[in-house]
Parts: sequence; C-alpha cells; structure tokens
Amino acid sequence: MLLSIKEVANRLKISVSMTYSLVARGELPSYQIGSCRRVSEDDLMQFLEERRHEPVRLPDRRTKHF
Repeated sequence: MLLSIKEVANRLKISVSMTYSLVARGELPSYQIGSCRRVSEDDLMQFLEERRHEPVRLPDRRTKHF
C-alpha cells in the first residue's frame, strides 16, 4: 500500500516538512505519481527497522567494584 507524505508524517509523529526532508535526503524512498509523492508501507517499515536501537543493558547493581 502506498501512503501519502501526510500519512507517513502522522505515523512517525513528525512534521510533514521533516518527512519531505527525509525523502529529499534519500533516507526514505518514495515514488512520484503525477503530482503526488508516495511512500510504500514496506519502505516505511524498513526505514524504521534500520533505525531500531536495542536497549542498553545496565550493569548488575548487585556487583560492587572497589
């Protein structure tokens, strides 16, 4: 399914201008269809997956270093 830039912005909870900026920098692939710019859901999911951060593991609080 293809999403409009506004739909992508809403899903990412960012501004429409920031979404256009991601597209312009080539970070978020898009398609030009007539006068409309669209982003595929698959490309959006890949964009998010590439930016996933694994949680930082904190040291065990029971271990004390002297």
